[in-house]
Formats: sequence, C-alpha cells, structure tokens
Amino acid sequence: MLQYRLRGSLERRIYLSDAANAFWLWLLVWKGSFLIFYPIDVITQPMSLLYFDGGERGRWIASLVTASYIWYRNSKQNLSVKMWIDMGIWFTLSGWLVYHLLLLITGEESSLYHTANAGMTVLLLISLLVSQKGSDSGSGLNHAVWFSIGNVLLSFLVADRPVWLLSFSKQQIIFLLAAACLTGWSWLDEKQQKGGPHG
Repeated sequence: MLQYRLRGSLERRIYLSDAANAFWLWLLVWKGSFLIFYPIDVITQPMSLLYFDGGERGRWIASLVTASYIWYRNSKQNLSVKMWIDMGIWFTLSGWLVYHLLLLITGEESSLYHTANAGMTVLLLISLLVSQKGSDSGSGLNHAVWFSIGNVLLSFLVADRPVWLLSFSKQQIIFLLAAACLTGWSWLDEKQQKGGPHG
C-alpha cells in the first residue's frame, strides 16, 4: 500500500527505506522488551525470547522508539512531516484490516465486531485511494478521525469488553482522545493553509 501511495514521489526510495527500518525496529524492540521486563526468565530459558514479548508495555516502548527514529531521520533529511503522517495512516489502516481478517479466519470470538471493523477499514482505504488520486500532498487526517470514531462505536458490539470509564473501555477512550487530537490538528492545519488564524 505504501508503494502505491508514494508512486510519483521523488523521495519514494527514502520514505520506503525509512518506513521498512521503522517497522523492523518496532518489531525488534517489542520482542526484545520481554528481556527488559522479565530478565530472569530470559536468563533461565533463553528460548522464551522467541515465544514471548513485552505485551502492552512493550508495544508502547516500541512505538516511542520508532517515533523517535522517524523524527531523527526526518530532521536529518528534511522530509515532509505531513507525508510521514499520511504514510502512518495508510500503514495503520492496512495493518488493522489484515489483523481483523486474520482474527476472522482463525475463528476468534466477536466475529461481528471483526467483520464490521474489516468492512469499515476497507471503505476508508477505498475512500483514501479515491480522494488522493493524483494528489501528492493528501492528508489522511479526516480518515484517521473517522477511523477512530468508527472504532469507538464498533467496540460496543463486544459485549464482554472491560469497562474502564463510564461505559467506555480503555481502547475506546484512547480512540476518543485520538479523534479529538486529530480533529484539532486538522482544524489548525486548515486555518494555517488559509493564511493563519486571522486570514
């Protein structure tokens, strides 16, 4: 998907190389975080590093390390931040689709939730393809907002989700915060493009 998105871009090779490095870095840090959290287990059974990972904490650490890597590469090569965000949105939507399709294939519970999520993600990807056709700068922020809101609503299809605050799960709260931040960012970006807050 990223190769398709970057067609015609002059920096295509650089973006794809950095994106691939970021993916492998994330994977290594996530798997390696098991060593940070459970060093005794790894020392007594080194093979456990192959079978286990750092869980949710490991994912957060891997995401922070990867974001730092992308920021560092971007600052050195002066690449477009908007393009990185756009690529991140494409990558997230593609990965989300594959994730829910795999859960459907393996027969996980809440098949209605996984089907609806995969369907929503397909629609958003098609919408991105259509809206950015022939465009070099397209921002997928609006699609990311709809993705976040959609996930908040679709999570109500999971009856046994752990309620964290009011009637929302932790994942729903995170998606709500993401939608609010992305909406604010999109609004500020629109204002800036129109010539600043007074223009």
